[in-house]
Amino acid sequence: MIEKILIICCYFNYHPKTKLVDVKIGFGPSGKIEKVQCTVCKKIFIRENKNKEIDLKIILIAILIFFLLILLL
Repeated sequence: MIEKILIICCYFNYHPKTKLVDVKIGFGPSGKIEKVQCTVCKKIFIRENKNKEIDLKIILIAILIFFLLILLL
């Protein structure tokens, strides 16, 4: 069941399980750029240094998972 929830998260472009593939360190405002791969859907994407603000998508996914768990119990 957890695998299905992870696949749903990947569908909404939130990848909870990632592994680091490559790191490039730069100077100035760009900073460090990481290439990471999702272990669920195998998608490779670039993750830059961003502010750690809570994203609206993450909140919506958490609410969706909460309602799914309520419906299953």
